[in-house]
Amino acid sequence: MNNKTLLIILAFMIGVIAILGSKVMFASNSGSTSNGNAIISLSTDPNPLGLGQATFIIDVKDKNGKPVDNATVSFDLNMTTMNMGTQQGNATSQGNGRYSITGRISMRGPWRIKTKATMPDGNTENKDFFVNVP
Repeated sequence: MNNKTLLIILAFMIGVIAILGSKVMFASNSGSTSNGNAIISLSTDPNPLGLGQATFIIDVKDKNGKPVDNATVSFDLNMTTMNMGTQQGNATSQGNGRYSITGRISMRGPWRIKTKATMPDGNTENKDFFVNVP
């Protein structure tokens, strides 16, 4: 094989690896976590995310899976690979442990949604979610 053929094969393989890696890292626009005291999950509308306005829905449950009302839930939204500014705010309770907030996706690529839930008993739960906007 000549150098040109090897270079083409190498470039193709790097491209395939990059595509597969991004699908594994940013496969979902939803998720949840539990650190023993609470379970925090995130979903989005629309799903999958696109450019423009989006609603971020944060569900907060106690360690037994019971919805937690009267929590204070906030979020920070920012792009991970470029400084597009950070959007911050407090989510509005929708009842039954569900909280929502609106944000704006201004560019395609990887974004982080950092959530913080202050429980009625004063304990704080933090969770970061990562999404890729195609």
